[in-house]
Amino acid sequence: MKYFFLIGFLFITHIGLGQGIMKRDGLMKMDQGADAMADGKYVIADELFREAMGLLEKLPSDLAYYFGRNSFHLGKYKQSINWLTKYVELKGTPGKFFDEASRYLELSTIAFQKQKDDILNETVKKLTEEEYYDCPAPIVMCPVCQGTGVLITPGKFGAIYQTCPVSGLSGRMTCDEYNEYLKGELYTPFE
Repeated sequence: MKYFFLIGFLFITHIGLGQGIMKRDGLMKMDQGADAMADGKYVIADELFREAMGLLEKLPSDLAYYFGRNSFHLGKYKQSINWLTKYVELKGTPGKFFDEASRYLELSTIAFQKQKDDILNETVKKLTEEEYYDCPAPIVMCPVCQGTGVLITPGKFGAIYQTCPVSGLSGRMTCDEYNEYLKGELYTPFE
């Protein structure tokens, strides 16, 4: 009986020591990551922060700030926004990194919006520069009326039904008409 008690005590002590060592190692990795980030070594800092997250049972709020700021420098703006927002939520204005977190949050938000706008502009540019869309069939479903041939819009006294101005009642377009539509060359009364 004494042996079971002793073994149980040693086991619990061992687990507690193991968790303490993991916490110490995790905090050390976080500090090393912060130093790497300060030196401009953002990829190394990212690896160290991720290792710290794996070692720590509870993540310190400072790690949310460091990881969010470092994510900004790596061009991971959405990730940066998420982590910096979490830091501000946890610490608020009394947080020691509040001013810097707010500044990087604003920079990340602006950069993320620009990134989204650039992707949209590139997509539009590709669609308009495309010489010819290779249709899978000679007849294509109209993208305006979704192939119904009728547009239904809400009005003051109920629904208003209108023949599709692009494809007519057929709801279909030839491949050439579809290509004109994609390039913005097909006249529609909406313009």
